[in-house]
Amino acid sequence: MSDSSTPVIVHGATGRMGARIIALSLLDPSVRIAGAADAPDSPRIGGESGAPGVMIKTAKNLGETGVSARVVVDFSSDDGARAAADLAVRIGAALLVGTTGLSESTRERLRVAAREVAVVVAPNTSLGVAVVSKLARDAARALGPAFECSIVEAHHSRKKDAPSGTALRLAAAVRSAGHALRDDQVVAIRGGDVIGEHTVRFAGPGEYIEITHRATTRDLFAIGAIHAAKWLDGKPAGMYSIEDALGMSA
Repeated sequence: MSDSSTPVIVHGATGRMGARIIALSLLDPSVRIAGAADAPDSPRIGGESGAPGVMIKTAKNLGETGVSARVVVDFSSDDGARAAADLAVRIGAALLVGTTGLSESTRERLRVAAREVAVVVAPNTSLGVAVVSKLARDAARALGPAFECSIVEAHHSRKKDAPSGTALRLAAAVRSAGHALRDDQVVAIRGGDVIGEHTVRFAGPGEYIEITHRATTRDLFAIGAIHAAKWLDGKPAGMYSIEDALGMSA
């Protein structure tokens, strides 16, 4: 393994996203899995993570054992995101949080962590969604108030938060352009095994425009998370956006 590879701790290692991040990291020589963590009540604690020689521990145990990593990647839960923030600050690692449905108290904890380490909070790590967000903002600005906006998102029936973090991100992009998008025009659909679909629609006199992103595999989020983790490596303390990490902040 190259000495220049980015050592990463995956928090939420047994979840669908965490497992894919570990699996895809094994194919990328520029990143290595230095640790894997899960919730304290997980039955997988002490078991294999999928990365050679890396066993699953709690975030607290990893912090106490002095594990060396430069980035912590979290796809877990609201409580888990706070534990990941504590771990990142304790070991001096950057932090990427992909967990959605975060409470305001957790968001504040992440803002506090950003005073000491580099932090990205990204409800969606897809390059395509970052492009859609920019397109939606530009369209809202160009079309103006004569075009009414709505956002419809669909996910699998097990997804807990609604609207999705991505839908809220798209809504924020539209509103940042001065559009008065109403809350009741952001609609969530839950059912089946849909990975993720988001459509931003602008309807005006005699015409409408739709911008749609459809995820066909969760690997796209894992790939984006790995890219963002490598980008975070070595960044100074502060709060960054996924657009920064994906080179789309301009």
